[in-house]
Amino acid sequence: MANKLFLMGIDKYNYHPVLNNCVKDIIDFKEILLEKYDFDEEDVFELYNEKCTNINIQNHIQQYSKLLKPDDSLIIYYSGHGYVIDDPYRGFWVPVDGNTDYTSWIANETLIALLDNINCKHIVLISDSCFSATILATDPTKAIGQYAERSSRWGLASAFDQSFDSPNGINSQFAEAIIHVLNASAKNIRISELIEKVKFEFNHNPLQAPQGGPLRLKAHKGGEYIFTIKQNLDTRDFKGYNNFLKILKLYKRNSVFNEVKIFEDRTKKIGFKLFMEIDEVVKSKTYYLYLYEGIYQSQTYNYLKQRHSDIFSDKNLIIFLPKEKDQTNLLIRKTNVQRKFKSINTFYIDEFIRKQCTPKVNQDDSGKYLNISNFIIPSFNGLHYKEEVNHFIDTWFKKDSEPILVVKGTGGVGKTTFAQFIADNAIAENPDISIIFIDSLQIKDILLKSRMHHDQIRVYDFYAASFDYNGLSQDKLNEEIFNLNIDAGNIMLIIDGLDEVISKIPNFAVEGFIKSIDEASNELGGGKVIITCRSYFWDKAEYPKREFMTVELQPFNKEQMVSFFQKSFNAPAKEQKALKLAEQFKYPENDDDYIFHPYVLDIIRSIVDSSQETIDVDLSSFGSNTLNPNIKNDYIIYRICDRERKRVGQILVDDQVKLFIHLAIERRGLVLIKNFKNEIEDALGRKIDLTTVEAFKSHPFLKCHGSYISFKYDFFADLFKSIYIAKFFNFESYQTNHNDFFIEMISENCWLGSAINNDIVNRIVSWNENDLLLISDTINQINKNTTIKEEKRRKIIANIFNLCIEINHKFFNNNVFNNTKLLKDIFETSNGIIENLSIINVNADQNIRFSFESLTFNEAYIDNLSTFWDCNFDSKTQFNKCHLLNLKLNRKVSSIDETNFIDCVYDHELDNAFKIIQASNVSKSEQAKIFLSDFFHLFFSNGRLGRQYEDKVIKPRFTGIDKFNFGYKKTIRILKSNNVLKITTEMSKQKFEIEDNFKEAVVKFIKDGTISEQMKILIVGFSE
Repeated sequence: MANKLFLMGIDKYNYHPVLNNCVKDIIDFKEILLEKYDFDEEDVFELYNEKCTNINIQNHIQQYSKLLKPDDSLIIYYSGHGYVIDDPYRGFWVPVDGNTDYTSWIANETLIALLDNINCKHIVLISDSCFSATILATDPTKAIGQYAERSSRWGLASAFDQSFDSPNGINSQFAEAIIHVLNASAKNIRISELIEKVKFEFNHNPLQAPQGGPLRLKAHKGGEYIFTIKQNLDTRDFKGYNNFLKILKLYKRNSVFNEVKIFEDRTKKIGFKLFMEIDEVVKSKTYYLYLYEGIYQSQTYNYLKQRHSDIFSDKNLIIFLPKEKDQTNLLIRKTNVQRKFKSINTFYIDEFIRKQCTPKVNQDDSGKYLNISNFIIPSFNGLHYKEEVNHFIDTWFKKDSEPILVVKGTGGVGKTTFAQFIADNAIAENPDISIIFIDSLQIKDILLKSRMHHDQIRVYDFYAASFDYNGLSQDKLNEEIFNLNIDAGNIMLIIDGLDEVISKIPNFAVEGFIKSIDEASNELGGGKVIITCRSYFWDKAEYPKREFMTVELQPFNKEQMVSFFQKSFNAPAKEQKALKLAEQFKYPENDDDYIFHPYVLDIIRSIVDSSQETIDVDLSSFGSNTLNPNIKNDYIIYRICDRERKRVGQILVDDQVKLFIHLAIERRGLVLIKNFKNEIEDALGRKIDLTTVEAFKSHPFLKCHGSYISFKYDFFADLFKSIYIAKFFNFESYQTNHNDFFIEMISENCWLGSAINNDIVNRIVSWNENDLLLISDTINQINKNTTIKEEKRRKIIANIFNLCIEINHKFFNNNVFNNTKLLKDIFETSNGIIENLSIINVNADQNIRFSFESLTFNEAYIDNLSTFWDCNFDSKTQFNKCHLLNLKLNRKVSSIDETNFIDCVYDHELDNAFKIIQASNVSKSEQAKIFLSDFFHLFFSNGRLGRQYEDKVIKPRFTGIDKFNFGYKKTIRILKSNNVLKITTEMSKQKFEIEDNFKEAVVKFIKDGTISEQMKILIVGFSE
């Protein structure tokens, strides 16, 4: 339910006499409505002088028929020439382009027709022109009560006949009467009351008689428009400016300013500061007037006019304005004030400070701060979309007395980039603002060496240090002018990486630093300071516990990651390559979603953009003996750790990696924060200072939670485990100390096909006989280690062999010859003798086969080698004192049998295999006997033949007994056709049992192998 205001004022006509105050009348009317009544500036539309053409006026009235809603109201005020013709009697408005021909004017009936098409609650038409009363109805009606609920169409006209202008600079009597009534009213006022009170103002003026009443419109239903006083009027900020005299003295340092009057009346909303400067040389005086925020301009003007009229008559008044909250059109407000107060100049206070009180400094404003094409709006505080983020920034930027925005997050998450994005937005919103970007890394040494106490470092000290660092000491503002400009919003500071100062400068007091920002912005409240800081350091810092804007940037989600690469590449092939590589660096956020670190994605972009299969970008500076620059993961780790070294003064990259390996291997990625310093020293083998400890706590790979510190994502623990284990499989970097940690890591992580195995394989750059001798020696050491339990030793050796198989497949094809050669190179002690082989959990889909021909296996441990029976055997193959488990025969024929296994331990799978192998060499009838014996055994329970459910017993166990592939359907068909099997239904389930006349033959066949005539017939049936 909006109150729309359409204003038209014409002083300067093309073909008619010039008027003095039509525009002033309109503006003063508008101001009282905006100040006191329920009107918003965004709902005001104004046409003045040359804009008030016939077509513009009619078009804009017509547009309201489309724009207005049924509950809206429209106030139209026209001030200009008006005419009437007698035959027929018709009234007109004269637009600015109207000539002497009435056809170029706007007739009353035209206005009535335009207004009649507007569907809204109320319309009030105020016309200040000659003969304006002609538009009114002759017999107005008025409802009693419920004025606002019923629609209405009212008019208020300045005169029946001639309407008189006033001397230049003074409102017409008609406009002044309206403004006076509205200004003086202490309560809501109906349009009919306004009309009567305006008419009363003219009781003693015989030359002009305003009229008012309903218009001749069918939408008038007896209601009235009510001018409603703003409900929130008394809650507006009423605020002066204590630094006004200070900026005048900065403007003219040698002048004397005398206080004329400082006045505040919060009830009447009148507030100002008035100073006078006397120039003794030219014998002149100048008045400087500061108008408070939240005042009524009209009432303040009237107060000054009554008590200090000389400031208007001498034409030597300069006015200063604050920027009001939610003010949209700065120029119009300044122009209106200048017209009303007749000042020789009018300034917004921030503009005056910037242009008149601040020394000119040449700034490089040639480009944006954020010069990247692939910027992605980050997520924070539950906001994900560009519109939400832009609204958040805009809200903070426009909010008075909210100087601080803290942007926190982990290292490399994009805090600096986001601050630069905000800076560019600020410049787009206000091109006059100065952005000062302060890199804490650059200035920390200057602050550290300064003579001031570190607990007293203020925001100005950051500013001054940045100018000193850049060799621009002569250009920096003094603290007084700096604070004035911060307060006025002329300067936006970006203090990037405050964690550098927090962690490196002893006794730096965040609380005092924050307080200095508040103090610098405590008058006009326009100061804006962006602080970027790693979450760890900000969260542990002590600062004033008050509410201020804080955002914590989150890593990218998948949609943001995809968008980043789309913006980074024009080539789909590169985009897909980057997406594939990024999948290796996704970190779980919850059960369904993954996140991606922005800095890691940027490294991936540089890798892919290099157009090389291997990573050879920036390798000249790759200073690590632990990481491999040609492994993408290592290259990314190096770049992140090197960034930490440069950014927060972290220790060398390899030393960082040593700690991470220590945490992953010896502490399983979790340590107490109170022990963290000791852990670092244990890993490095030397003492370290507290600064290094604090730097590690904010490392992108780590996170602090409660009393613990751990890897931020499990991925990092596995990555550093693989770096550690890989050194034991490479002759060039061989680790001779097979400690308990190595043994545990192998035992727990290196099964065939594991993620750690895959990463280790990628790290192996060569594979030769020296490496195999190394592996063989490692296994011998493990076999001799009596402290390791037998079961665990088998698992360790099996996993070492699993890893060797995967490495071997990197350099040689996966075939029987290469696999067998690897087995013999590691486990063969003499010609054809294999000692202590362990193979565990090698599945069929990995298709790993060996040739066991002419080999003797002593004390081997083979468990779940799915391809065991697919391997090559011969009569010379022997297994002595071996453990053979879960070796299910998957084919009918094998070239070995039970005689090849001597003193071995094995389970039922191998026992069944022997039976199958033995049976495979017998006739069809013998196979049928074996199968039928196994099948009938399914019915034995508690020493007798019983009934069995098909789905619970017969079907589930059938596959295990069908060694000769007779098939389930064939078996049931033969048994039923020979009247052996009886099928009944119980509880909707089928039950099988042996027919009574066949039970005796079955029992004898199972117990002692007696074959009755019935059984012979059955055996023949299965043998055919």
